[in-house]
Amino acid sequence: MPKKILILICMIIVSTSYAEAQNGLFLRFSVGPGFMNEYSTIKGTGYTLVTKNHAAGWGFNDKYAIYINEFGGWIKKQYVEYNYINLDAYGLGFTYHTPFNMYASLCGAYGMVSFARKWSEQGDSKGEGYAVKLGLDKKWMLSKRWNFGLGPQVFYLKTKNDNYAFMNYSLNFLIEYHLTPQSTKY
Repeated sequence: MPKKILILICMIIVSTSYAEAQNGLFLRFSVGPGFMNEYSTIKGTGYTLVTKNHAAGWGFNDKYAIYINEFGGWIKKQYVEYNYINLDAYGLGFTYHTPFNMYASLCGAYGMVSFARKWSEQGDSKGEGYAVKLGLDKKWMLSKRWNFGLGPQVFYLKTKNDNYAFMNYSLNFLIEYHLTPQSTKY
C-alpha cells in the first residue's frame, strides 16, 4: 500500500509543477457523438454512437504540433445482416494554435471499415483505404498540465476494394495531458 501512496504523491507533485512552457509531449483522449453519411455503396445515414480522436504528439512551440492520431467511429446502422459499422484510422497529423485557444488540426491516415452483428464483437473487415480528418478544438486549462476541450471534427474515409465512402461529423469532448507544464499566458 505505501508504494501506491508514493506514486500518487509523485503524480500530484509533477502535475502541479509551475515551470513556464507549452512545448513538448502531450497525450489526448477525445470522444463524442456524431452523424455519418455513406455516399457510394450503402447510400445512407446513421447515428455515430461514439467517435474517437486520440493522439500522442509533440508541440514545437506555442503555435505548432505534430501527432500520431487514432480516430474513427462506431455507427448504429442496419446494412444487410449487420447492425453496426466500425470505422478506424491511424495516421499523422498537424495542429496550428490560433488565437483564443482554438486549435485547428489536419490528419492523413490509413483507414479500415468493419461490419458487426452485435456491439460486442469486432466484426468482419470490409475494406482498407485512406482517411482524412479536420478538427477545431477550443481548450481550457484545468492546471499547468491538464486541458479540457470541446470541438467539432469531420473525417472522410474511403476504402479501395469495396468502394465505401464515409463522411462523419461529430462534436467531441477532450482531455489532454502535457508532460511539460504549460504557460498560463493563453
